[in-house]
Amino acid sequence: MSGGVSPEVTESESTGVARAGDVAAGQRVAMRVAYRGTNFSGWQRQPNAVTVQECVEGALSRLLQHPTKVIGASRTDTGVHALAQWFHFELPRPFPLKGLVLGANTLLPDDVRLLGARQVVPTFHAQHCALFKRYEYRLSRVRVSDPLRAPMVATFATGVNYRLVSDAIGLFEGRHNFQAFAKAGGSHDDPVREIYQAQVAEVPGELVFTFCGNGFLRGMVRAMVGTLVEVGVGRRCGRSIAELFQPGLSRSDSGVAAPAQGLVLAHIDYPDELFAQARFDADAQSPSST
Repeated sequence: MSGGVSPEVTESESTGVARAGDVAAGQRVAMRVAYRGTNFSGWQRQPNAVTVQECVEGALSRLLQHPTKVIGASRTDTGVHALAQWFHFELPRPFPLKGLVLGANTLLPDDVRLLGARQVVPTFHAQHCALFKRYEYRLSRVRVSDPLRAPMVATFATGVNYRLVSDAIGLFEGRHNFQAFAKAGGSHDDPVREIYQAQVAEVPGELVFTFCGNGFLRGMVRAMVGTLVEVGVGRRCGRSIAELFQPGLSRSDSGVAAPAQGLVLAHIDYPDELFAQARFDADAQSPSST
């Protein structure tokens, strides 16, 4: 745990009596969290493993002095990072949104940070109400990575041809059966998903893959990247990707999964009408002091 500093507790937070600026007890709150997934066995709580959900629930339970369970938007796997994971829960007592974010952060490890909180309508659900999710995957193209970026960039293939990958990646766009890209053990009943955008960009020393869709199966993005890398090194024909959407295929029919460290949950979008006016964003730019 970071710092070991106890959060500052206001009168309303210690007594449960609401003050101006508090969100009332029983109201639903959505929070945005970023994390470096290297030291976690994914987002979702599980026995005998350290997960991000477990850390978040522990920090909120201590802060609110009440057992608190949260529901996340996306189940990121072991080692996968997030810039904008969302979760929701009901407040067990009156509490200000600013106090939730800043107070819980003092109780979280350094690789997990709450970035914002919003009061939401009672029907808000972090997973089911999402309009789309965007994942990004970074593949290093150099022999030695910058040590500051290395934990977020995967190095597992050399000689990847950008043009071949760029020509093939658009085949993922549209509504398809992604069973061949689904990791065993997922909770999905329907393997059909719609990808709104699939792009790859060249930046200095890296290839950056971007996938935006209405949902993703477990392990799906890493399988898509691994398949595209096989195209880029000449082991697979780009046009063959379209054949992988046929029903009845298995995970072994697509490419080897790309390593988790290059994958980031970058953004989740929701309808504006689900959010109430009350909000606090800790990552908003502070007013200039000059």
